[in-house]
Amino acid sequence: MTDRWLWLGGSVLVALLSTWATWFLRRQAWAQRLKTSPFFPPLLQLLRFFYYIGGPFAALLWGRDAVVERWFGLAPLPLLLGSAITPEERLQLWMDGVRGLGWAVLLGVVAWAILAAIWWAVGRRGDGKTICLPLSIPTALREAFFQETHWMFYRNGPSVVLGNYWGAWMGLGIVALEAILNPWWWKALQEPETRPLTLIRASMAVLSAAFYLQAANLWLSILLHWGVTGGLAGWAAARARRGGS
Repeated sequence: MTDRWLWLGGSVLVALLSTWATWFLRRQAWAQRLKTSPFFPPLLQLLRFFYYIGGPFAALLWGRDAVVERWFGLAPLPLLLGSAITPEERLQLWMDGVRGLGWAVLLGVVAWAILAAIWWAVGRRGDGKTICLPLSIPTALREAFFQETHWMFYRNGPSVVLGNYWGAWMGLGIVALEAILNPWWWKALQEPETRPLTLIRASMAVLSAAFYLQAANLWLSILLHWGVTGGLAGWAAARARRGGS
């Protein structure tokens, strides 16, 4: 029980220390040189991988029940279980998967339509030109993996104690607290070019929590996230090329 909260608290602490440290060091000459170095983008993504993916799976492997597979959304794949389950259990797993996929499609279509409508209405700079989302379809897939794994990790502990309903919203509260205490998040909200993507990511956190109530499935959560954000990125880029028409 204690391990669960230590891993969760450690993740929040690492996030806060890293964001505030980089915020205070951002104007240092060496930091500026590092940021413009060709080695910086891959290094940054490697560090993000260790934090978003490595941390939760380290807790799963070494955390002494710090992560419970059921609440973390690691649904078993029927094809890989072989004779370890009965035909009835296999059928139930398939039905759960189909039901979860149905919810992912439904919520994804609704979310995409709402966000696209908002983007169509407000996705312009002061000069009237359409803002192109700083996001490509492959990058959207990477971010879906990172963010959904991170958010699922933050739901895991609360869900074990409180059940998936309150666990989903408590996990969302932790994500919101982490964002509110992140100075880079506030800076992104102030910049016209980064504000839309920041708000879309906040919307995806809410959508992810809502989907968790219907299907606690990490893989479907990633698919849902990618479908919405990748679809928005492709549509916004096409609209920007047409001049916003």
